[in-house]
Formats: sequence, C-alpha cells, structure tokens
Amino acid sequence: MKTYGKLLLMICTVFMLAGCGSEKPGVSIFMIDDKSDPTQVSEQLEKTLQDKLGSDIKVKVIASPLYNPQKMMVEYAAGGHDIFILPEGDMENYGKMGAHIVLDDYFDPKKYHDGVYASQEVKEDKTVDNMEHLYGIPVKEMKIFQDLKYTPDKLFVTIPVSSKHVDNAVKAIKALTE
Repeated sequence: MKTYGKLLLMICTVFMLAGCGSEKPGVSIFMIDDKSDPTQVSEQLEKTLQDKLGSDIKVKVIASPLYNPQKMMVEYAAGGHDIFILPEGDMENYGKMGAHIVLDDYFDPKKYHDGVYASQEVKEDKTVDNMEHLYGIPVKEMKIFQDLKYTPDKLFVTIPVSSKHVDNAVKAIKALTE
C-alpha cells in the first residue's frame, strides 16, 4: 500500500511539473456591452492585438453576444480575466466595490477624463474613497477599435484587481491605444 501511495504521489508530481513553465504568459480579455454585440469584433481584435504584442504574450478575447449582468458577475467572481471591456455604469458600480486597479500610473488621466471618477469605495476603516482616479479608458478613443470601426459610446477598458498579469494587461491596453 505504501508503494502504491508513493507511486501515485510521484505520478501527480510529474504531471504538475509538466504543466509548469510550458504556458506563455498571457492576457485574457472579457467583453460585454449593453448596446451592441462585441462578438462582431472579438476574433479580429484578438488577431490584431496578438500581432501587435508578438508571441511573448498570448492573447485571448472572450465576448458575450448578449448583455447579462449575472454573466458579468460570474466572470468577475471567477477572476480569470486580466482586462474587462464593459459599459460605463457597470465599470462605476464594480469600481465602487474596489474591483478595478487605478490606471493613473500607466495612462494620463487628463487624456482619458471620461474614465476618471471617485470610486467611493468604503474602506476597511469605514472611510469613503472620494479621490478621483483613472479607472477605465473609453473604447471609442482606442486606435485598434477605431480601425475595427467598433467605437460604442460609454464602453470602457479596465483592469480588475484579480488580474494575474497586470503588466501584460497594461501592455495590451497601450497596444490598443497606439
């Protein structure tokens, strides 16, 4: 019985190690819109962004054809995406829960003033965050979306706090704006 347990442990270890390091760092993007269907550009967006970022960062774009707040909530809760592209109201609502990282250090808040707001997140010490920060960049102001002729008003690109690849997400957003 001991031998069987050791053998099983060794096999599990080999499988775990086989998976380590074999996958390239990536960036996962989830798109949802309450006024249009982002699936019409998701495939081309993935290809164009992959071309811009090169082979070092694997790009995956997932788009919901229908707006569904419950689907969006599940995607946030799962924590599997590095970038969310979502309507302004949802960006602000999730921002109030502290769901997005502040983009001030990466992008000019004056240039993307539509994405600047006070999260009004209630912190652990019961104070409210009234400082204005850049939380989202408007899709309509991003070159790749302009080239794809997909520029819905009030749709924003954000990075959730659950992102496992913040550096790659920032690189991807910069590539979207260039």
